Amino acid sequence: MLRGSGHVRISARRAAGLLVAVMLGVSLSSAPAAAAPTACQPNTPGCVDVTPDIKDAAFVGTGGLLIPADSFTGTASDRSDAATCPDCEWALVPVCKRGGPGTVGCGPAATSCPAGSRRMVVLLLRPPSTVWSNVGSMCVSGGPLTVDDVAQRLSDVVIEQVPDLRPSFQPPGGTVVNLPTVFASGQPRGLGTRTFSLVGFAVVLDARATWRWDFGDGQTLVTDEPGGAWPNVSVAHTYTRAGRLLARVTSEWQGWFTVDGLGPFPVAGPAVTQASGPLPVLVHEARAVLVAD
Repeated sequence: MLRGSGHVRISARRAAGLLVAVMLGVSLSSAPAAAAPTACQPNTPGCVDVTPDIKDAAFVGTGGLLIPADSFTGTASDRSDAATCPDCEWALVPVCKRGGPGTVGCGPAATSCPAGSRRMVVLLLRPPSTVWSNVGSMCVSGGPLTVDDVAQRLSDVVIEQVPDLRPSFQPPGGTVVNLPTVFASGQPRGLGTRTFSLVGFAVVLDARATWRWDFGDGQTLVTDEPGGAWPNVSVAHTYTRAGRLLARVTSEWQGWFTVDGLGPFPVAGPAVTQASGPLPVLVHEARAVLVAD
């Protein structure tokens, strides 16, 4: 039995009972194994000429099945369940299963997919239930796409898009005890939304950061503000003793995405982490100076 996209699986307890519809080594475009048609008539509106059965599944998997909104015949709730239920099992059963010359053909609903794709019935098994539910049908081109597939593909995109840390402080020549020193990470608050088309799905990606500042005097700050130049004091620190101190900052970027309005889902892998080298901060002692009027 073919598995969708490398992130799907079927439990051993069910594998023994499944009859393989598409064997390993056969291309995704090959016809599924023949099966006896039902009494569905070819010209019946919305007709599907097969009673879905897990034994005829072409693809099976667990959690995170992405169903295209434009070709799905089920409800929005079932479509969301398929994508967001990590413990749900799913199966895709080809609607068109021709048994040879003279058998009943596919109805209009079964032949409504674009060229190069085929309509499949979507079966869901929602724990703790042991009964598969027929939630509708969808068009499949090649193989199914999962949330994990997209999460993995976008991981490298986030890594490539995150700008380097460029920390700075003001006043740049040195600061003074008991007066605020303004810091900046040199990074934006977020990457901003990026839109992709992935196998017919509209994918929207965004990533945001948090920063951890170590000001070199034992004081730290964790913030989702990138800081900036004066008068931006969203990241500021007041030193209480003079000296040459070494400030450091670390950023962590986490990516999130939606697929055809489903989500958001986290991008795969750990957060993208960057650490700056030491930033020398010269802190001067404040001195009173007597001046004439």
